[in-house]
Amino acid sequence: MYVELTLKEVYLMKQWKPISPRLNELMFEYNVSIDDLVNRTGYPRQRINDYVSGVKANMNLATGMTFADAIGCSIEELYEWNHKERRIVKS
Repeated sequence: MYVELTLKEVYLMKQWKPISPRLNELMFEYNVSIDDLVNRTGYPRQRINDYVSGVKANMNLATGMTFADAIGCSIEELYEWNHKERRIVKS
């Protein structure tokens, strides 16, 4: 299925894009080890190691949600977000 987006829709999507994961920081803050993440997520140790060390810098949101749940933090905490130009929400 092909969906055509307007320039405004693309812009709004980009402004909420996660910039970089903070997995290593949050593991330290929440006292969670790589072994804990292996047991809680079922992901291979090497894959988790790659995310923690930064070898794999592009963690998708589904993986991020799995890690956030395993750590006990929110998905918002797990990423550094692009909030330079925030969308104005009308009430």
